[in-house]
Amino acid sequence: MKSIDELLGREYDRKHYHCLHFAADAWELLTGDTRLAQIDEQTFRAARVLSLFRGMRRQLGPTESPSIALMEEVGTSDLHIGVCYQRRLLHLNEGGAWFVLMEVAEIQYRNMRFWT
Repeated sequence: MKSIDELLGREYDRKHYHCLHFAADAWELLTGDTRLAQIDEQTFRAARVLSLFRGMRRQLGPTESPSIALMEEVGTSDLHIGVCYQRRLLHLNEGGAWFVLMEVAEIQYRNMRFWT
């Protein structure tokens, strides 16, 4: 099991470091895969990230091993991305880095989809 401690102190910056950057760092730390770092914000915001998941398998729910988590914010439907690890969500928002149970994340996010 890899430590995520180095990620938990990260701070949100709308222009320079947000959930996409954080998810890319977390995904690379946990898996060694750099594919999330290849997605630019414009592509992500336009919800054109499906090409990212070619060769990956959609999971039925939260996973123990790392999986990419796509979700929508309740109330705004803004697209967010994080990493599911140990059946918890690792995500960055305005409040800072989260590593929370999915039940807690579901208060703020809906329509969660997971890929490995």
